[in-house]
Amino acid sequence: MQYPLDTNAWLRWFHRPHELSHSVRQLLSTQQSVALSPMSIVEVAQKHDKGKLTLPLPLRQWVSQSLPAGWIHLLPITAEVALRAYAWPGDFHGDPADRLIAATAVENHPILVTSDEKLLARADLKTLSTR
Repeated sequence: MQYPLDTNAWLRWFHRPHELSHSVRQLLSTQQSVALSPMSIVEVAQKHDKGKLTLPLPLRQWVSQSLPAGWIHLLPITAEVALRAYAWPGDFHGDPADRLIAATAVENHPILVTSDEKLLARADLKTLSTR
């Protein structure tokens, strides 16, 4: 089974793994298949560009090292994913990136690894908390 990470979970895995819950650290250490929406790369690039995120390497190099072969599978953003992102009610989540990440997870694999309170609170979305 693959476990899609949201952007925050991906960043924590590489920079602050001690902030992840024991169950998430255990999941990631057993080389279970981990998945990621390419939207997370966009979010990291935006935060880095705006000075809200400092990376230890140039962006392209950091992304390359943060997508270890055999560990993280990039999930496709298809038309179905895009439609699902806006099929949820308006109160689902205001951030288009988070809607797209959640939709990518649902379309591909059932459990999203996240710390986002809005996503964790959804009964119609299966999640695993990073906390």
